[in-house]
Amino acid sequence: MDAILAIQPMVSTFPLRKLPFVALKHVIKIMDIDEIVKIAITSKYMEAIVKVCYIRIRQIRVNLYGERTYVSLDYPGVTLSCGTNPFNHPSIPKLIKEDLKPWFSETSTILEYTRQLFTRIYKLFRCGHINMLISSSTQNIKEVLEIPEFRNFAVLYLVGGHFKKEQLDEVMDFEREDQDLHIIRGEIPEDYYHPNLFKYTDVHYCDARWIRLEHLLSIKNNDVITLGKNNLTISDINKFLHHWVNSEYDLFNWMTIDIVEEEIMPVLFHGIDVLRGYRFGSERRLISVNSPKTRKRPILSIVRTQLRIYINTWSIHQRPYKEYLYDHSLMIFDKSYAPEYKVLQLLKRRSVLNSKLEQVKEGSQEKEELTGKIDKTNKKLQLKGVEFNNGWPILRSGVEVL
Repeated sequence: MDAILAIQPMVSTFPLRKLPFVALKHVIKIMDIDEIVKIAITSKYMEAIVKVCYIRIRQIRVNLYGERTYVSLDYPGVTLSCGTNPFNHPSIPKLIKEDLKPWFSETSTILEYTRQLFTRIYKLFRCGHINMLISSSTQNIKEVLEIPEFRNFAVLYLVGGHFKKEQLDEVMDFEREDQDLHIIRGEIPEDYYHPNLFKYTDVHYCDARWIRLEHLLSIKNNDVITLGKNNLTISDINKFLHHWVNSEYDLFNWMTIDIVEEEIMPVLFHGIDVLRGYRFGSERRLISVNSPKTRKRPILSIVRTQLRIYINTWSIHQRPYKEYLYDHSLMIFDKSYAPEYKVLQLLKRRSVLNSKLEQVKEGSQEKEELTGKIDKTNKKLQLKGVEFNNGWPILRSGVEVL
């Protein structure tokens, strides 16, 4: 027995408060985030020590799910339950409401409790951006958004089953500034409309069946727009692209639209000068604006997959980029679209000349002059490496553009 006891590890405790200040800070910084929160709860002194450790949290998110409401920290991660039904994540540690009891009044409502917990955690750590997640079961969305501590969210997520018009109106009426709206799960009434539906900087609608062409024409100076399941036709998207070409201002930087039709290209680009180009080893269709002097991003590229079209806009000398497949924090860059932009300007000129040619009389001097200008423009296109395949102009990757 003595031999067995001899090989067992000695277990002992040591009061952290007896450590010198610098040593105590070091010990706290190497703890797991859930243990740090537990330490802070033990006394005001330890809470103050944690504050001066200046521990950084990349993101803090308030998740309103009724009795499953919780505040989550990401990188490092922990969930802090505010209701009686804790949220369980298989790989993220959690503290239940009972663990956090010393901080709060037992008479607080879930929303009051969540607000108090958020405020305490936000002051405890050096937090990055704030995100809000609200479920469709939340009936007081306006009250939530008017809470001063919650107003400065970076992204508002809406999730759930069915959203009522009144709930959506409260979100759309919110006074926002450089904030994003992601409705990532849930159905929206198909007859819903609000003039502010594209007023958030980034807009993601997983259910976009209620979005119509007239809504798209209201887009102005957005960053990212995502339209999931929708009732837009390819003809609608074509009219939207015409609007982009002719607009005096920028509409968006990035946009994705889910599609179901297979053969879309002839309709999608009807009446638009388009060039087939290549970047990142794959084909994309390029168009340009008619008023480049008023636009910061006069080039638009479209990549089509089986279920979606990806639309990006670029400045003339900006190098297009995409996320690295195996690490989204890294970017891959390709050459700018400046050569293609010059070709697109020539294609526009050729279209204008051809349009005029159709309106002049046969055998007239004007027809002869227009024909000569068209021939000259075609030669310039040829010198720039443009080929034609089934009527589509193509500028292949690797061709030196003069």
